[in-house]
Amino acid sequence: MNDRGVPAVSLGMKHNTLPRTRRSFVVMIGVVLALVLVLGACSSSSKSGSSSTSTTGVTIKDLAFTTTPVKAGATVTVQNNDNVMHTVTSDDNTSFDVSIDPGKSATFTAPSKAGSYKFHCKIHSSMHGTLTVQ
Repeated sequence: MNDRGVPAVSLGMKHNTLPRTRRSFVVMIGVVLALVLVLGACSSSSKSGSSSTSTTGVTIKDLAFTTTPVKAGATVTVQNNDNVMHTVTSDDNTSFDVSIDPGKSATFTAPSKAGSYKFHCKIHSSMHGTLTVQ
């Protein structure tokens, strides 16, 4: 009985079970957050680590290509700053071919052999460029 004369009801739980459960929950949330932070850091470092193999090699603006040299086998990013779709298609039609929507970017893998690779836009026949692979 409690101090009011009402029989106490036992639920079969120890008095300190609820605080321990809360404490365990808080610890579990802390562990999950720590894992999220660690995984985020790993993901971020792998992205920055891959930036040496991922490069913006082609920029499109005003119906013209601007290129920067890229490493053999690197992931090449093409940035389309025009308001129309373009392609970056190797003149041999086998080394690379990518379509890029207006205001978007796309990627392709640079050839594995160093050299100069001429390319064009399949949509706009006046657009030509050369990708230098080092």
